[in-house]
Amino acid sequence: MTDRGQAFTVEGIAAAILLLGTLAFALQATGITALSSGTAGGGAEMQHAGLARGVLDGAVAAETVGPSLRYWNDSYVGTDTNGTYHGTGDDGYYVEGLPTRFGDSLNQTLSDAGYAYNVNVYYHDPTNGTVVSRPLVEQGTPSDDAVRAVRTVTLYDDDALTNTSEAPTNTSLSTASNFYIPDASSGPVYNVVQVEVVAWRL
Repeated sequence: MTDRGQAFTVEGIAAAILLLGTLAFALQATGITALSSGTAGGGAEMQHAGLARGVLDGAVAAETVGPSLRYWNDSYVGTDTNGTYHGTGDDGYYVEGLPTRFGDSLNQTLSDAGYAYNVNVYYHDPTNGTVVSRPLVEQGTPSDDAVRAVRTVTLYDDDALTNTSEAPTNTSLSTASNFYIPDASSGPVYNVVQVEVVAWRL
């Protein structure tokens, strides 16, 4: 029975690693596309895609996306929810823009150039094996010529939630009570997150 139990344990760990690896690969493979197939390939769409891709790539390189995902008030108690992004209340997402360094780069690159944008977060829910989406910024319904840029961010157990100044708090993801993204791994990786920026001309 001991050998069989060890075998099951090894198989479970291998399956979890395979699942996380597959999810990370699938999410990273997602590229930049026009949301409407009828408008793909046009000059305007290429310009939109270049802006969206550039701002998201720059934010990932500057490591400002992760702190924005963790820009979270874990002690918030609302009518319908516990925990929320700082300053969003029960709505749980921003409309005017994200008040972080990542949000500043989005506003300077997209808003100042006459674009509206949405930012969506996709993450794996291990309880039912599905990918869940949550809005981070929601500025409206994308137009037919909207484009999307997608990048993957890995969160770790010891990553800290950030306060309203984006400074790390004493609460890590593994000790947070109300963080919206669940822990999907028994190892140091907390979850693999897909960040999507959808942009369109106003």
